[in-house]
Amino acid sequence: MKLTVKVCLAFALLFALPAAAGADQWDRFDRIERMRMRNEIRREVREAVRRARRDSYDYRRDALREARRTVVEARRQMRRAMREAYRRDWGRPL
Repeated sequence: MKLTVKVCLAFALLFALPAAAGADQWDRFDRIERMRMRNEIRREVREAVRRARRDSYDYRRDALREARRTVVEARRQMRRAMREAYRRDWGRPL
């Protein structure tokens, strides 16, 4: 055999051996299992996104309620202070 033929056969063997060795490790159930895992991960991510959206709505709602309560309380205090200020008899010393 010529040298080029030997080199070509050696390269072919070099590429064929890892492919043949890996072929026995793969079967169609691996692909199905990967699909199941991918679908499960997608499902979990979707559920996590839903929970985060729902929780963010709750947090936003609670923050707005708290802000309203704070504003209402500040207005009450302002009214009380104004009422006290005008009730006082300005002619008398404190």
